[in-house]
Parts: sequence; structure tokens; C-alpha cells
Amino acid sequence: MTALVLGMLRSRLGRALTVALLTALATVAAVAAPVYVDRTDRRIVDTAVAQADVGERNILVSGTVESGSDGTMPNTFERLGSGWLDAPGYTSVFSAQFAVQPAAVPVADPEQLSRVVYREGLCDHVVVVAGRCLMGTGDAVLGVSAAERLHLKPGDAVELTGSMFDSANNRYLAAGVPTPVTVVGIVRASDGTEPYWGSGGALTDAGGPAFAVDRRTLATFARPAELQSFDAYPLPGAISVAHLGELREWVDEADSRRNSGARLTTDLSGLLDRIDAARADVRRTVPFAVAPVLVLAWAVIILAVAAATRARRFEHGIIALRGVARPGRWWLATGETLLPMLLGAVAGFTAIGGWSTPGALPYAAVAVLGALLAGLAVGIRTVSGPVVSLLRRVDVRSGRWGARVAVFAAVAAAVAAFQVSGGLAPACVFLFFGLAAAVASPFLAARLGRLALRRGRLTGALAGLWLARRPSSARLLAVLVVALSSLAFAAAATTTADQRRNAQADQEMGAATVLSVGAPSRRALLDAVHAADPAGRYAMAVVPFPGALAVDAPRLTFGTGLAALLHPADLGAPTTVTGTTLSLDITVTHLDRTDDAFSAVVSPLDGRPNATVEFGAVLPGRHTYSAAIPCSDGCRLAQLAFRLAPYAGAALELTLHNAPTATWQVPDGATATAQGTDVALKLPPGPAAGTGVLRPDDGPAVLPVVSTGPLPPDGLLTVFDRQRPVPAKLVGTVSSLPRLGSTGSLVDLSYADRLSIDSTAEGAQVWLTADAPQSVTDAIATNGVTIDAKRTIADARAALAGEGSALGLRFYLVAGVLAVVLAAAALLSGTVEGSSNDLRSLRTQGLAARRARTVEPFASVLLVLFAGVVAIPATAAAWAVAAPPGLRGIPPLGPPALALAGGLGLLAVVAVLTSARRGDRGARP
Repeated sequence: MTALVLGMLRSRLGRALTVALLTALATVAAVAAPVYVDRTDRRIVDTAVAQADVGERNILVSGTVESGSDGTMPNTFERLGSGWLDAPGYTSVFSAQFAVQPAAVPVADPEQLSRVVYREGLCDHVVVVAGRCLMGTGDAVLGVSAAERLHLKPGDAVELTGSMFDSANNRYLAAGVPTPVTVVGIVRASDGTEPYWGSGGALTDAGGPAFAVDRRTLATFARPAELQSFDAYPLPGAISVAHLGELREWVDEADSRRNSGARLTTDLSGLLDRIDAARADVRRTVPFAVAPVLVLAWAVIILAVAAATRARRFEHGIIALRGVARPGRWWLATGETLLPMLLGAVAGFTAIGGWSTPGALPYAAVAVLGALLAGLAVGIRTVSGPVVSLLRRVDVRSGRWGARVAVFAAVAAAVAAFQVSGGLAPACVFLFFGLAAAVASPFLAARLGRLALRRGRLTGALAGLWLARRPSSARLLAVLVVALSSLAFAAAATTTADQRRNAQADQEMGAATVLSVGAPSRRALLDAVHAADPAGRYAMAVVPFPGALAVDAPRLTFGTGLAALLHPADLGAPTTVTGTTLSLDITVTHLDRTDDAFSAVVSPLDGRPNATVEFGAVLPGRHTYSAAIPCSDGCRLAQLAFRLAPYAGAALELTLHNAPTATWQVPDGATATAQGTDVALKLPPGPAAGTGVLRPDDGPAVLPVVSTGPLPPDGLLTVFDRQRPVPAKLVGTVSSLPRLGSTGSLVDLSYADRLSIDSTAEGAQVWLTADAPQSVTDAIATNGVTIDAKRTIADARAALAGEGSALGLRFYLVAGVLAVVLAAAALLSGTVEGSSNDLRSLRTQGLAARRARTVEPFASVLLVLFAGVVAIPATAAAWAVAAPPGLRGIPPLGPPALALAGGLGLLAVVAVLTSARRGDRGARP
């Protein structure tokens, strides 16, 4: 029997190759899920690592090491520290640093401190700007900004001494004898983003300018203690899919690795959590998307095997007449398909890379087992009928029972659509419509054939009647409906998700391009942006604060009229003071307490940070109060603040002689009366914020706010000064705001800056339009503002598109394409053939050869077009019943219609080409 089966395979090689191809496609469809998941996992990990900050990738172990009795530093931490950082794939860099002060300054202020830093392998990771790198004892190099700040150049010698903090007197004292060092070079990092630098390298000025030295020079300094650390960073490939389990295990055990004298700092667990969450999102989607494709593949195999077996049915009838036992007949009927199936499965599994994909083998096993069982069931069922049925050359109609079973299955599928959660619900709806169309198609085809016959359209009549007589055409119709509906549904889902992600990215960004910048003050930021873009067309300064944004409102393009509401009028000329000393002539006429004091806040006009100066205690009578101010180039006087008692009653009455301005904004209950160049002030006490605070009347008294909701009941808004809210008023309400969404507020940056005494521009940004030229960005960077990062809407969209939920949903589109390819394979395999003999008989009765050639192509195109018509309500119903979470509503109609049209076009072309070949055979007399 085996030799006979092999002979059958050789004689019908084309049929065997078709079955092998279909099985290969079924295997590819099944293994596509784990292959996609594996590739997506790699993309998720690579994207997460690329977007993670240094603290999430690196691991830092640090500790303060105190010097021994002999003045040397113990090496205990250095010996043991690297052993605590044995995370797989990581390497570490040792560093040590301590504070120093100029040897000529025995008592130093914080601004006078510097650092001496040793970092292992420094010279291999810097570019020398001037001079050379470290070579011998006493050598030191500086970063570019540190050299500018300290006004040092290569060849300059300095004397430094270790510094220690005197907590009793709140000052820094020299901790040892001076140590001379020579600046031999000015350097910069060869790559500031290199993992080597960790969270803080030797070239940063955080904590003061840094003198980088080698280990020999480090040992020459006397210091009471130093901060030692090991900064571990991942080598390429360390954070990968293959090592996630090991890294997770290491992080879980990290607490037990901490020493009482050391601090282990890392956010690696947060990075791993994000990766795991994204991977889980993919796995919640992909298996549901591949399930209907796999079932569709089995259906196509069943159709192909049934067609092949029916084509040999007469032969099996002869074999049965000759008395061959039933097992032998089964082997002859199935062996010709089972062997090609096994070969096709191996070929498909190899072609898609299943051998190198974790978890692919179980998927392939399910696909192959289903295909083999389908082939066995169809083959055995076909040859197990009565001999009379086997000798017939025309399919036996299934009668009422087949239709009833199909309708019952369709109803069950519809019920399941409302009960099955996840991605299986759409497939159930597709199946319902496909089976309903399969039940109705013979009746519709017969009616179409009779109608065409009455109108004398012979081609249409023959095509319709042929479709009505062939049960295989109804089965193929169900496959086509499911395939086309799957593709259209996937196009609707992915397009809707893309649109919503793009809208989310636009909302989160606020502008086409966002520059994260560093500026010494908000005034400096505004000046730099105005200098770079004088017309205000391309750039806008933005400074965030909790729950709100301060924007340069005259340049705001969001919302009609919001700019005028936030910035109704230009600010007046500021009250300025000039020089290095601010002197105030004050006569105190009433003073309840002897410990009242006052201060002033000045804002340098050159953009430097605001300065607070103390004048000391308020004294009865007339006195001149003086304090040093950094205002050689001019300052704006921001406020005078008298610290008053909180209890009720008259607290302070005074006269300000030759006042900087005659008009002042005073707190509630206070009065300011101008008397020529003098101003008489009465300041009552009180517990409210702002008591005793006087502002020159050169700015807004109340801050205009546009918000998505009401302001706090007290009408105060915390802007930049967290300790002192400012009075605010709501001038407009909107449903959403850029970057803030449905909860937040907008204020004008210049107004808020006038009302605030804190000038820091923490988190400052510059928003650029899509057509902003590069020259604007370059000009911003040359006006005292550093550009730390640049992010575009494209970057934000790409980041959202790389999330696990987005990548998982995109597999629906892959599955839809696979479904259409399987449907095309069903058409190519000739599952609806069998009309050749009928057409030859009609040719002998006078049917024209031209008409005979067009019957089957016309019928195949009708079948495809009918499937396309049914796919439209099937897709709509599936979307209404089981649209993916978060994508409810009417989807964009263009992409699904285009996908459906493309699928129809492909299937129509395949149907015409395949059936035309069979039509040629039927047209031969």
C-alpha cells in the first residue's frame, strides 16, 4: 500500500504540493504569533532601555569613608563595594570625591567650595580642549564650565585644602594643610550620554566645580572624609530578553546585599516593571488574534483535502468494488495528503524561523495536529460512504440537516460573541456571518441563475446554477467572509488606535518640538527666547509648576483669545536699583516688638538668579539700613518683606524716605501713603501668607489664570514659591490644555515672574513650531541657555507606538493579512473545481467555447464579491459588539474600506487566474 501511495504522489505531484503549501501556510500562521511576540519583546526591551534615564539603567553603591587616625583613607569600601555589584552583564567604575576650599580662605561660604574628584579611567573618556590630560602627581584637569567659572587655564597653579562643615556656626573650615595642584588641561566628555559617566561624572558642576585628579594626587590631600562610590552600568546586551530573569532575581535580592555603611541606589526594578508590563500587554492580545487565523487555516486545509479526495472519489469507488478492506482504503485516501502535510509543516516552521523562536514549537504542534486530524477526518469520511455515492461524479447535496447544523453553529457563534471576552469575540461574529452566508448562498445562487436564464443571460445562469449545485462553494464563501472581515476589522482597530495615540502624543507634547533647557533664571530664559525669535513666530518659553504651566502668553497659539486673557496688558517699567549696596532711609514711629526684621529681594536685569538680602532688625527712630546687592548692572526691586508678629494689633508704622518708588502693592489691612518722595506705611500683623510684604506697583496685583476647573476657595495659587501662594483670578475656563489634559491651569510667565521671588527655571522648556528653522535653536543656545534635550511629536508618537498594547494590537493587522493570504491559497488550490466535465458535456450540445471559458471565472468573481458584501456588515457588527478596549465609537472608514478593497482585488485576481485555467480545460470539446 505504501508503494501505491508513493506512486499516487508522483502521478499527482501538483496536488501534493498544494496540500503541502497549505499546511506550510497554516504552520506559518500559527508560529507567526510566537515569532511576532519574540521580535516585539526585543523591540520593547531595546526601546525601554533607550528611553530610560541613567538612574534606571545604572546601579550606584556609595558610602562616606572617614579617614583613619594616621590621616589615610581605609580601602574597605573599595575592596568590598565592587562585590556588591555583580549584576549580570554590568561593569563598574570607582570614584571618590571630597569638598575643598581655597587655601587662602580659612572660613568659606558654600559658593566658594569646589570638589576634588578621582574617577577611574577618566582620560579614556574625555576630549582635551586645551592643554593635556593627567600624567603625574599634582596634575588636575577641569571641565569647560568649571574653568570658566573659576577663571583658570592650563598652567595655572592653585592651592586647595580639604573642607569640613562646622554645624555649630554654619560655616566651612579648612581641614588640613594646603595642597598645591596645577591645572594641566581643560577637557570635556567625549560622549556625555556614555554610560561610563553614570548619574554624575567628574565633569559636572553639581556640588561645585570639580578638579579631576588621578589616584596619586588624591592621596596627597588631607581630608576628614570622602564620598566613595561604584557606578555600575550595563554593557551592550546586558538588559535584553535573555537576561531579564537574571536581572529580576538580582534586583529582588538587592536589599540583602546592602551594607550598613553603604547606600545602593537604582531604579532598575522600575525599568524591569515597565518592560514586563509591556510584554504582558502583547501577550494579552496576540494569542486571540492568531486563533481565528489558525482555525481559518484548518478550514482551508479541509477544503483542499476534501477537493482532492472528491477528485479521486471514482477511483476509491472502484477500489471498494474490488473488495479492498476498509483500513487499506483509509490509508490510500489519507496517505496522499498526510505525507505532504508533514513536509509542508516542517518547511513552514523552518521558513518563519521557528527553530530559533522560544515557544514556537507548541504553536506549530497545534497547527500540524489540527491539520492532520482535519485531513484524516475528511479523507476517511469521503471514502467511507456507499459505493454508489463514490461512483457518482457530482456532489451529493447535504439536504436539510446540513443547513440546520450550519444555522445552529452560526447562532452559537453569535451567542459566544457576547460571552467570550478578549479578541475571540470578533472572530465569533465573523464566523456567524460567514456561516449564515454559506447557508443562504445556494438559494441566492439558484435564484440568480434562474433569473439570468429567464433574461437570456446564459453565462450568468450557468455560473449561478453551478454555484448552487456545489456545496464546496458555500464552504469557501465562509472562508472568504471571515478572511475579508478580519482584514477590515484589523485596519479599523489599528487606524483608530494610531489616531488616538497621535492625539495623545500631540496633547502630551504641546508643541511640534520641545527643547528641555537649563537657564539661570526665568528672566534669562525669556530674554534668550526673545533674542532668538524677536517676532515671536517660532519659539515660546514655558516653565512648568505643579499642575500648571507658565507660558509666554503673547506667543501662545493654543485657544482663541487666551493670550489676551492671560496677558491683558504689557508690564510697566520695573523699579530698578543699581550698584553693589542697597541703602534704605527709614523712620520707625511705632514698633511693638524688638525682634522684627526685614529683607529685600532683587532680580538682576542680566538674567542672574534673584538674590535675597537681609537688613537685620528694625530699630525705633530714623536709621539707614544697608546691605550688599549684586546689582552693578542693575536689578529690579521685587519686594521688601517685614517679618511681623502673627498676633492682632498695631505692629509696625514707618516712613520710607526717598523711596525707590512712590506706589506700592500692600497686603490686606496695610496702607501706603505717598508724601512727596517719602512713603508712610502701616503694617498690621497677621497669620496670612504675605503679611508684611511690600511690592513695587510695577506689575500685576492679581495673576490671571485660565483653568480647566475652579481655583482654590481662598483665591491663592501656588506658582513658583511653594511657601507663598499669590493672589489669582479665573479669567477663562477650557475643557483641556496642552500637556496638562483635562486638569490644569495656564498663567503668563512674565506676570508670574513679577509676582514671585523665586527666579529658578526648574524644568524650563522652549516650545517650537513645526516650521521653526534650526537657526532659532542655535540662537537660543548662544544666549546663555543650555539645551539638554530635544523631543519632537514624532518621537512622542514613536514612543507610544512602541508600547506593548500598541504592538499587540498591530498583530491584528498581521493576522488579517495572513487570513487573506490563506483565502487566496484556498482559491489557488482549486477547492471549487469540478465543472470541467459539465462544461465539456455542454460543449458537445452546442455551447460556444468563448462562453464556456467565462462561466467559472464569472462564478468565482461572484463568490468573491458576495463575500466582500457580507464582510461589510460582519465588520460593522464585530466592531459594535467587540471593539478593542478604549477604541469604542465610530472608527475612520477610509482605511478599513481601503483594506477591504485591496483584499477583494487580490482575491478577485487570484480567482480569475485560477478559474480561467480550469475554464480552458472545460472549453475543450
